[in-house]
Amino acid sequence: MPETNEIEEAIFAYDQALRLKPDYAAAYNNRGNAKCTLGQYESAIADYDQAILLEPDAAAAYYNRGNAKRDLGDHESAIADYDKALRLKPDDAAAYNNRGNAKRDLGDHEAAIADYSAALRLKPDAAAYSNRGNAKGKLGQYEAAIADYSAALRLKPDATAYINRGATNALLEQVNGARRDFKKALALAREAGDEDIAARAERGLALLGKPEDR
Repeated sequence: MPETNEIEEAIFAYDQALRLKPDYAAAYNNRGNAKCTLGQYESAIADYDQAILLEPDAAAAYYNRGNAKRDLGDHESAIADYDKALRLKPDDAAAYNNRGNAKRDLGDHEAAIADYSAALRLKPDAAAYSNRGNAKGKLGQYEAAIADYSAALRLKPDATAYINRGATNALLEQVNGARRDFKKALALAREAGDEDIAARAERGLALLGKPEDR
């Protein structure tokens, strides 16, 4: 990820470009992306609004505005933006995935699963598999959730996916599988220096107890 000063310099460059060419839609969109990186979501949305005003068929601007709205917790409005982005660009796997996230955040797990599945038909992706696994787990579809976490892990080893699969294995009383997953998550988290994820893995192992206790 770029350093903060690099992002601020990019925003300044877009400011300059827009002073020279006020109808430069791409500059508004890109400045919005830079602002989102700094957590300036409301200001970013104003930039995406302007980009859309100048280019109403710009799918990327709707998608990016949806992301910013979701970061602000405005999930229903975010979904409306993802809907528009997908009408303009129906093969956008990321838009399906993120619309699924917004639906999940609203508690509509079945609709979220449909979006994750659409994303995966377009492009196999570890995040979409993990997200679908999470949604299936919320619906009590534990074996199907494990299959999705396993697919995600085949694409990309990830400590959080191991933790989620471990927790789901534990719910199914697959204690040995859960222990292996938590240990793998712990090793990856320590390698990455991620203390929060490591602590989650350690808590999972502690809840399982010692091997001889089972």
